Amino acid sequence: MRDVVARAVRAATRVVESVGAAAVLGAAAVLGAAALLGAGLWVQVTPAAASSIGTLQQQAATLSQQMLLEQLQIDGFQQQRAADIASVTADDAQVQQLQAQLDVTRHRIAGDLSQLRDAAVTAYVEGGTEANGTSSSFAASPSNGASSVYAQVLTGNLSSAVAKLQLDRHLLDGEEATQAQIAAQAQRALGSADAALSSAQTVEQQLAGQRASITGELAVAVAQQQAQQAAAARAAASAAASAASHEPALPSGVQPPAGSPPASAPPPSSGAAPQLNAFLRCVVQAESSGNYQAISPTGQYMGAFQFSQGTWNEAAQLAGMPTLVGVPPYDASPTDQDLLAIALYNADGEQPWYDPCRN
Repeated sequence: MRDVVARAVRAATRVVESVGAAAVLGAAAVLGAAALLGAGLWVQVTPAAASSIGTLQQQAATLSQQMLLEQLQIDGFQQQRAADIASVTADDAQVQQLQAQLDVTRHRIAGDLSQLRDAAVTAYVEGGTEANGTSSSFAASPSNGASSVYAQVLTGNLSSAVAKLQLDRHLLDGEEATQAQIAAQAQRALGSADAALSSAQTVEQQLAGQRASITGELAVAVAQQQAQQAAAARAAASAAASAASHEPALPSGVQPPAGSPPASAPPPSSGAAPQLNAFLRCVVQAESSGNYQAISPTGQYMGAFQFSQGTWNEAAQLAGMPTLVGVPPYDASPTDQDLLAIALYNADGEQPWYDPCRN
């Protein structure tokens, strides 16, 4: 036996088992990422409702795709940020090296200043000559020739010390500028990566909120449609029961005309073995080879007539046997299985069963 979706004419769209379920997407592997897509919920709907639900499903699918792309972008930003952090770490190491060089240069400048002071003192104390306008404070009256040569030597020492001092200070300025430039570049790169990552995460949160809203609307629309179908099914069952109770009985020995639809009279009560018609006898053999405890390989269809649990529950209501609702068909007696098959046949005819048995 197979569930039938289009039994709306005779059963007024009686609710059957759902053949679909909410589909969930994930991501990533990267994310992750669970999301309701367009093919998520299946439900028998009217054209207007189908249009509304289809629109919501399409919006949910679009948002899921956008979220996936946004997550890929976030992954890229995170990788770039990790690379920037590694670069900052390397720059910090380089800054430490520069700091060590700066310390050496500053120490060398301090030495240069000390040498310059020593040279200046020496020039003042011992190097006074008539040529440079100073007089020797401690020299023992050196000759003019010796004084001139000594002054040249002192002047050269002073010039060399000043030049060395200026060169070291120039190197110090360059090293400090390089250090500041490296630190500024590293901070700019890290700040840019943080800003891009934060922006992408904000967009992802907005998309998640929109998707949650649409998913909620979709669930509400499906629930409303199912409630309408259930109400229509109850009304149809009530109408069918009312019509059956008012249908006149045929005189004894009179058979219904050939080709007339199956009678809708209630089936015999449980305990009396019902008489199956030729079609239902064919169904028993085609579906289960007469095995009333048969179960399909998937476990979805059970008993001699291969009822699904949902259709069995509906047939139990049609047959006026609610105590069988929820009972697995293969656990019911052969008589009860026959009674429910007759009730379903009276309601829907041959349509629910195996094609080869149909006229």
